[in-house]
Amino acid sequence: MTTAIRIEVLPARMGDCLLVECPREQGRPWRMLVDGGPPDTWPLLLARLQRLPADDRHLDVVVVTHIDSDHIGGMIPFLDSEFADEVGDFWFNGRTHLPGDPIRSVSQGESLVAALIDQPSARTRPWNLAFGGGPIDTGEEAGFLDLAPVDGGPRVTVLSPTTKRLTALAAAWYETVEAAKRGPGEGTPDVLEPLDDLAAVAAQESPRDASVPNGSSIALLLEHRGASVVLGADAFGTVLGAGLAGVAAARGLDTLPVDAFKLPHHGSKSNVIDAMLRVAPAQHYLVSSNGDIFHHPDDAALARVVTTRPGATLWFNYRTARTERWTDPGLSGRYGYDTRLPDDPDAGCVLELPAVP
Repeated sequence: MTTAIRIEVLPARMGDCLLVECPREQGRPWRMLVDGGPPDTWPLLLARLQRLPADDRHLDVVVVTHIDSDHIGGMIPFLDSEFADEVGDFWFNGRTHLPGDPIRSVSQGESLVAALIDQPSARTRPWNLAFGGGPIDTGEEAGFLDLAPVDGGPRVTVLSPTTKRLTALAAAWYETVEAAKRGPGEGTPDVLEPLDDLAAVAAQESPRDASVPNGSSIALLLEHRGASVVLGADAFGTVLGAGLAGVAAARGLDTLPVDAFKLPHHGSKSNVIDAMLRVAPAQHYLVSSNGDIFHHPDDAALARVVTTRPGATLWFNYRTARTERWTDPGLSGRYGYDTRLPDDPDAGCVLELPAVP
């Protein structure tokens, strides 16, 4: 099998830390790192980066999807590591990129590090070069950004955030940064409900995500050699669904089938909604969470996946009591889905999508 896209979901507790590779016919693979998980993910991420070939540790893109402690905590030490010197472009909407704020260049004094931790820094990094140094903004709902083709690499389409969500972030920027510094706080004991009737579980009424930082998430569609994956970050399901519908319409399609879908917000029922799932049906659905603090993935979210897309495979980067319930042969046989869980708690999960001849 010739691999088109390799997606590695590192174990980042309740957060996200993904390493994506797209092999090229000639030369080194195209690589993207998406988020750094909470602070204690850094040693694991560092060890993973150290396993890259000594003569090829280049990262074409590093994406900081949004300001939240479970996404930026491990990214802060990364930015001060030798690996940050190997990055071609950082994608991140800092304060200078938000509506109502004058856009200043990084060379004028605000670095990516300063934007992340709200501290002065003399170091600068390549920042949003693919966007002319400006904001990563899809405009109106159902808008999207098709980026310039990468030589031998993937086609990248930005699905989120919209101008509306960035405007909301601008109004709450300082509160958002302070909340990220504090971290998520303490969790409560997990309560596991029965999974007998997945149609009823899927139909549970769920409040929509109202988190301002989540709404500002950078979500992407990657396509390479006939394979495709949606990287949903913590984006709103309404925004993701509208963006995917916009891409489908622009291509003259009713839906936009993809091979894999990294579910938004760690499989939260507030973000994984029917309209989003139906516009971009996938074969593989990835969940990044150990259930810590917020008890993701939600049963209702996964029930919506398997009842909407029979034959799909659920990929978990942690083996926990919450995720192991989905491996029950009676349940998976009745609803026609499959599961993949890691045996090594430090390995996360790896999905390799084959190239289409």
